[in-house]
Amino acid sequence: MNSLKTTISTAIAFAGIIVTSGVAWATTAQSTTALNVRSGPGTSYGVVDTLTPGETVEVNECVSNGWCYIEHTGPDGWVSSNYLTPVSGGGSSDPDCAFSITITPSGPSLTLKCGDAEVSTPTPTPTPPPPAPPAGNVACFYTGANYTGSEFCHGPATLNTLDATFNDNIASVKLHGSAKAKLCRNANMTGICKTYTSSKPVLPNSIRNKASSLRVFTGIIVVPPVLPVAPVTHSTGPINLQQTYTANLDNGAIGGGGADIWYRAVTAVQKYIKPINGAKLAVGNKSNRGFAGCKTETYSSAQVSIWTLPVGSYVCVKTNQGRISQFRLNGYTGTTMKLGYTTWAN
Repeated sequence: MNSLKTTISTAIAFAGIIVTSGVAWATTAQSTTALNVRSGPGTSYGVVDTLTPGETVEVNECVSNGWCYIEHTGPDGWVSSNYLTPVSGGGSSDPDCAFSITITPSGPSLTLKCGDAEVSTPTPTPTPPPPAPPAGNVACFYTGANYTGSEFCHGPATLNTLDATFNDNIASVKLHGSAKAKLCRNANMTGICKTYTSSKPVLPNSIRNKASSLRVFTGIIVVPPVLPVAPVTHSTGPINLQQTYTANLDNGAIGGGGADIWYRAVTAVQKYIKPINGAKLAVGNKSNRGFAGCKTETYSSAQVSIWTLPVGSYVCVKTNQGRISQFRLNGYTGTTMKLGYTTWAN
């Protein structure tokens, strides 16, 4: 009987608050015993806290099985209303009032009956479902991690600048359909850029809250090919190289410091072209390879016998200044070797 009175009194207190405010499920109550606070409305749920006898709580919601959701100084949760009593002055004390919970297709509603009068509280307005994701190939950008904060969504396009809300303030990206996103730290898609083909709840530090431009796209981004830069000639011309003399392929000078090749004559038969001062040679297939071909050759500091170089042969050289060069053996006048050379600046 005492338990039933407690339940009715508690119900009257709850209903008094609801009738007064029209929508609020809230009243102050006390625990009548050491009462378990659970994670859900029933004894099958885990215990998250325990109320002490007489502890004051705020009751925010009750369901049809008599369990109520409470808030207090410890972890919040669900308790049985059989062990709650209203705080003095917190609700109606009219003994002719009764309280019941009615389940409808729209959810539970409270009914308070005092004598012959019956008042029903409004059915709580259902929480609207979350908005449907954007249709099509769309990327959505958020100022908060995990797709929170301010949001804007965009289909395939390039945004070379962002407004004040999102400039340097994008923290997560959600992709829909076949959309992909590229974010860049500077305006006009410049600076450090990151491309994403799947949603990112938290962008990495390199781009999070640093993007100033972005592109939404599908498929692949077609990047124009980088055209090769035409080599720039540093020095070119003929060289008449007498045996035992040296030549500088960076400027075409005969003898002196900074030479790259030496026409070495050991005997009348043993004659060589020897790289010197750190220069190197690459004979290769002796064809005209130009700058691009000579740049990829394998170089050596070994000397080369002139008898392995018939007239018309080309030899690549890496000068002691690090430049790429090539000379052609055009022929001989007596013991003088006649060369034509080009050295590039690139």
